[in-house]
Parts: sequence; structure tokens; C-alpha cells
Amino acid sequence: MLVYYSPIFKKHTPPFRHPEAPDRLDHLLEGAREAGAEIKEPVMREDVWHIIESIHDKSYVELVRRLCREGHAEIDGDTYISSGTCDAAALAVSAIINAVERKETALIAARPPGHHAGVAGRALSAPSQGFCIFNTAAIGALYGEEGVAVLDIDVHHGNGTQEILYDRDLLYISTHQHPLTLYPGTGYPEEVGEGKGEGYNINIPLPPHTGDDVYIKVIDEIITSVLRQYNPRLVIISLGWDAHKEDPLADMKLSLKSYLYVFETVLRLQKPVIFLLEGGYNREVIRRGTKALIRLADAGEFAPGESQTSTDVHTLEKFEEIIKEVKSYVGRYWRL
Repeated sequence: MLVYYSPIFKKHTPPFRHPEAPDRLDHLLEGAREAGAEIKEPVMREDVWHIIESIHDKSYVELVRRLCREGHAEIDGDTYISSGTCDAAALAVSAIINAVERKETALIAARPPGHHAGVAGRALSAPSQGFCIFNTAAIGALYGEEGVAVLDIDVHHGNGTQEILYDRDLLYISTHQHPLTLYPGTGYPEEVGEGKGEGYNINIPLPPHTGDDVYIKVIDEIITSVLRQYNPRLVIISLGWDAHKEDPLADMKLSLKSYLYVFETVLRLQKPVIFLLEGGYNREVIRRGTKALIRLADAGEFAPGESQTSTDVHTLEKFEEIIKEVKSYVGRYWRL
């Protein structure tokens, strides 16, 4: 599996101590090299800003570009811009567009992340943009057009991706920590899409402390069934490592087994899969997870190196209530 990386992605630099910092990529690359991956530098597209402006409001794009020229600035309390942000974000979009065109399975080791960025920046009712500038996953999906699916496994709901794709008949599935307990406070089961997008937006909120046993059940009973019926020609995975039990910014209890299980499920479709880095703030998890992902994709090696986690009885009771509601909405549009 190709890994697309450029030092340009590290030029998006925080003006102060920040969890979303350039060194995240150092650990990703370490894992990729340990797995023997081919690392390739993406090529900046001449039409990239035109593509970005076809998805995001022109006034928002112009604001971001002006702030890049001015140097370090804050869009909000979570989200920063530096002099290198625009080049990094534009190259991330270029990388995913090129991967979509080539129909290849690849890992895009890019930053800044994007799934919280809506049409005009802050999306839906979120209090901030959550570290994100442009929505790389949604841009890739819309560029690929018919038959593209986005599977978002970041611990935070991809409110920006939902907003952008909400009226499109492109499948968007998000598993995330329940919005009552974590930013951005969106991603409820009843948010199913609208217009021709009705039924294509699937939110699976999970209670804090959800373990592998429950997450694997979600994959088997909902995600696998819907993906097979949709029969995507290409899948984009918004890959956040922050649902892992060791991540400092959330409260889930997943091990790498859950990650490899969902990766294997998607790879079995035998369609191109683009893995796009989103969140994940435990550097060692990023390294180990990247290594395990590449070994799975290249050699079929299922080696999480961690024991399966279990969900406690109290959390399991909450999950059963939530999953019943999820299935009641999803079942209106898909066979479960």
C-alpha cells in the first residue's frame, strides 16, 4: 500500500502547544517504514484551489489564504493557521484527488485534518472547527462522484463531512463517541440526510467506554450490511486513531483489534480504499496502528498486538438502547 507523505504537511505549525502538531507524522512514518511501505510524495495540482472553492464558500477560502499570508493566526480557540497551512491543506486535497483518479488503495499521511470543516468553516452547531481547515474527505468523495462511500471512524463525529454530503446520494457512515459526551455535539441517529441524500447519512453514536466486543458487533450488524448493499466503487476512510483506549482526548475503550477489524471488512469489498489521517493524539498508537494497517493491507496479517477489550455492564445497557434507535432509522433504508 502506498503512503503519500510530504514534508509540506509538517509546515502547518501551531503557535502554541497543541495536540494536533507536526510530530504526529513522524510517528506515522516510523510505523510505515517498519511495515515496509512505499512512501511517495504527492504532487500539487494546478487546479487544486478551484476544486477547493467548488466545495467551500469562496469567502471562507479567501479568509484562510489571507491568514496564511499573514502568518500565525487563530480561527477559533481550537483551530490555528500558520504560514505553511495553505500549502499543506492544498497538497492534502491534491493527494486525495490524485488517489481517487488512480483508483488506488493508499494511506494519505496528511495534515491539517478536515472532517470538522464545513462549507464555510465551522459546521452545524459545533463551537469550533476542531483543528480542521478544508474537508479533504468530502472533497475527495464529491470529486469521485457516484458510488463513493465515506466511512468515518474518528472518535469525533465528522460534522463537516455530514454537512457537505447531507443532500447527496453518497454514503456517509460515522461511528463516534456519543454527542452528549464529546465535541462537536452532533451525529445523532435521526440525522439521516435530506433530499436525494435521505438514507445515505448514517450516524452510530457510542457511549463512552465502549469496548471492542461492542464495536465489532456494530461492524457486523450494521456497517458490513450497508456497505455490501451500497456496493461502493471506492471507499474513503476518515481515519482517526482517537477512539483508541490510550488516546488523551476521548473516552472510548477500543484496541487496535477494532481498527483492524473494520479495515479488513472494507478491504474485503475488493475496491480501492483511501485511508486519510484525521485525529489521533497518542503518538505511539499512531505508530503501531499505521504499522498494523499496512501489514494487513499488504500481507493480510491481522496482528493488533493488543488484547480485545470488553464493555462493562452499565455501558452495555446504554449501548443496547442506542443501537436499537440506530437500527430503527437505518432499517428504513437498508436491510439489516
